[in-house]
Amino acid sequence: MGYAIVQTLNALSFSALLLLTGLGLSVVLSLMNFVNLAHGGFYLLGSYVAVLWLGSGAPWWLAFPAAFLAAALAGAALERFPLRRFYARPQLMQVLLTYGLSVILAELMRWGFGAQILAPELPAALRGVVFLFDMPFPVYRLFLIGMGGALGLLLWLLLDRTLWGAVLRAAVADRGIVETLGIDTRRLFALVLALSAGLGGLSGALGAGMLAAYPGLDAEVLLLALITVVVGGLGSFGGTVAGALAVGFALTFSKVWLPEFANAAAFAAMAAFLVLRPQGLIAPPLRRL
Repeated sequence: MGYAIVQTLNALSFSALLLLTGLGLSVVLSLMNFVNLAHGGFYLLGSYVAVLWLGSGAPWWLAFPAAFLAAALAGAALERFPLRRFYARPQLMQVLLTYGLSVILAELMRWGFGAQILAPELPAALRGVVFLFDMPFPVYRLFLIGMGGALGLLLWLLLDRTLWGAVLRAAVADRGIVETLGIDTRRLFALVLALSAGLGGLSGALGAGMLAAYPGLDAEVLLLALITVVVGGLGSFGGTVAGALAVGFALTFSKVWLPEFANAAAFAAMAAFLVLRPQGLIAPPLRRL
């Protein structure tokens, strides 16, 4: 009983990390129809910022806002040039551009932070374990589950229950009409991309305590985020949540049951699912005219 609960919580903690990473990617992909393969670079940047911050002796809880701000500023700078020029270009050109940017970001971070694996020095409040039915479980992973759920809810409220979210959805549907109301859609899309990058950095800061930070992690996380968004269903907040849970539980329990073939088994199951249900777990409703 205790072992099953611990593994379920492990899956939930990994799903919470995938949720935040996937939401950051989905915001731009779904709302702006822009493919940003540099998202993994923002995640890795947030991880490095958290590692350095937690080792500096500064208040530990500020590491997460600092990572969000650092990645958001990097995203805002890239949005001004060159990303803005590619919003209306074919998606293949967006893929080539952002993949090139991801390689540049990865090399810059390798040069700046080194090639070794860096693990954060967790504060005393997040170290240690709790016992569930005599089975130990890390406190940090409980913290990750709580933060993932709270931040996911906050983002849903921002995009679905505020005037800013309504304006954003209207701008995606008909940019020209929104501009006639005096709204600067260029600034609006710049804020969206900065928010997406910031979420990537924040998820990297939270994930550093579980996955550490090292060169190549950006590509691994990007692949998982893309699978999460596609499995869940493009353009659906609920789909991203469902995709994060599906991918998180599949990878976690495949490592428990089939440790030697864990990744192959999990990804094969996801590929088979997409063949049977290409629209994802929760497809957004289509408007019929």
